[in-house]
Formats: sequence, C-alpha cells, structure tokens
Amino acid sequence: MSEQIDKRWDGLTIVGALGTGVYYAGIRHKSFTLRVPVAGDLVSAQEQYPNSPFQLHTIAVYHRQLLSLGDIPAEALTVDLLREGLTETDLAIIADADAELEKKLAPPSAATPTGAESNMPLSDKAIDSTKSAE
Repeated sequence: MSEQIDKRWDGLTIVGALGTGVYYAGIRHKSFTLRVPVAGDLVSAQEQYPNSPFQLHTIAVYHRQLLSLGDIPAEALTVDLLREGLTETDLAIIADADAELEKKLAPPSAATPTGAESNMPLSDKAIDSTKSAE
C-alpha cells in the first residue's frame, strides 16, 4: 500500500513503531506517522470532550496528529479505537515521538554555547568590574 500523506505536512512528521500496536481487523498495527501538533488539535479535543479527563484530551490530540497507523483506514482510526486499543507503553511511544518532533522543529537557541568566547569586545568599565578588590 503506498502511503499518501498530505503535502502540507512535508518535513513536519516523524515515523515510528509501537511496541504492542493497535488491534484492528485481525492484525496489530504498529507503524505510525505523526505530524506536528497545531493549535486546533487541543481546541478540537476540548470541544469534542468537554469536562473529560486530561488523558482523553491527550488521546484525542494524538488522534488528530496521527496521519497513519499501520494499514488502518483513516475512517476507522478513531479516538475510541485508540482509547480501547493503545497500551500505556504505546501511548508513551507516541508521546516521545511527539516530543522528538517538536524538538527537531524547534529553532536553534540564540544563547551562546557554554565556554564559547563572545565576539563582542568588553568595555574598559566591564573589564575593571571583573577585577577583584584586594
């Protein structure tokens, strides 16, 4: 089966594999493609499941982020299927993939690495303030 992923997610996904997988149509489906989260994911989860536990919101958000899970058809890949079929360890694998994806997409830090010299010259006043009074 050739996997068709929406082009808007090019470079914004991560591929992984669940340990146990989600059972569907007689098979445990393990390989997944997860896209970067967007603001609407959490909003939709909260709208869909108001007054529900945080864990259900989390599953609903991951459901929206999952572009594929094995060969499960998109219409069959539901929050209820994930809720009933994901083990805690598989949920942790998805959470780790989500964190890794966000880290991969984060802009580089503007902070100078520890130990690196500054390219800005120190003023005489700054140099004087570093001398200890004896």
